[in-house]
Amino acid sequence: PPVPILLTCLQIWFYSYFYFIFQHYLMFSIYLTTIVVICVTVGLQYITFEQVKDDVAKNVLLKANSTDLPVFAHRGGGHDAPENTIAAIREAKKNGADGIEVDLSFTKDNIAVLFHDDTMERTTNGFGTLSSKTFTEVRELDAASNHIYRTRYKGEKVATLEEGIEECLKLDLKIILDVKEYDSRAVAIVSEMFKKHKELYKQALVASFFPSFIYQLRRVDPDIVTALTWRPKFVSFTDIPNGKPRFDSFPKSQMARMGDILLEWAFHNILWYLTGVSAVLIHKDYLSAEYVRMWKKKNIEVIAWTPNHRIEKEYLRKVLNVTLITDTLL
Repeated sequence: PPVPILLTCLQIWFYSYFYFIFQHYLMFSIYLTTIVVICVTVGLQYITFEQVKDDVAKNVLLKANSTDLPVFAHRGGGHDAPENTIAAIREAKKNGADGIEVDLSFTKDNIAVLFHDDTMERTTNGFGTLSSKTFTEVRELDAASNHIYRTRYKGEKVATLEEGIEECLKLDLKIILDVKEYDSRAVAIVSEMFKKHKELYKQALVASFFPSFIYQLRRVDPDIVTALTWRPKFVSFTDIPNGKPRFDSFPKSQMARMGDILLEWAFHNILWYLTGVSAVLIHKDYLSAEYVRMWKKKNIEVIAWTPNHRIEKEYLRKVLNVTLITDTLL
């Protein structure tokens, strides 16, 4: 037969063969995908945590005997008094706060204290890292030395976690305990505090940027009400909008940006479900009515940080209907 006919037959055979192979593997892929999805779905039931019961979570997240939303003083209200101190907790109560947000850190000798930064310089008259100082050394510092009201609060000391908790409970204040990174010491001390002070189950929320910490804490004590914290560019920048890049080299900074994309997707699609959190702490600039509705549909409360202007606070409370964490109550 003529060459063109042979070529046409060969072409038809070629297309038919690969069409068959494609169909075969396509069906195989569909079957395989179905099996994987079923296995993952079943597996998730064994590795995820259910949310704390609604009535318990609402008791922590809302005002007592009310559907009204509480206002939390960020680091005890760091604009009104030295942050993370007993004086700040008392000042926040006097100014009408419903609760206190404080930060958990550890000294060199593993004492849990209320402290935000890795280093001492910004908030005290000390130098160096907190983790390099013993509690005795930290206790000698003036936690008000760099505050605008340093004269009024002169000599205020860095507080221990337990001192802060006891003061909040005495003043009938709710607590948001912010754990800055995953640390087995934090899991141990937080669970210990809840066991020792049973009121915390009804008054305290434990939050972290690190889902691994929340997950491990709920493995130890699934009755603790928890929240995940998130903001854009958490992996690549120290803060927003004026934070510094975490990495100087171009490859690392690009990897960090990829990490931000992955974290954002995981936070909104998987992590809240795996950890069974009852709330999310979201940077105020990321919030919208649609975004808040998305979380409400998942039975998750939204807490905004950190609005400090009156109009901003009114918008978040009255329009978006979310809880606030603010630096000032004045």
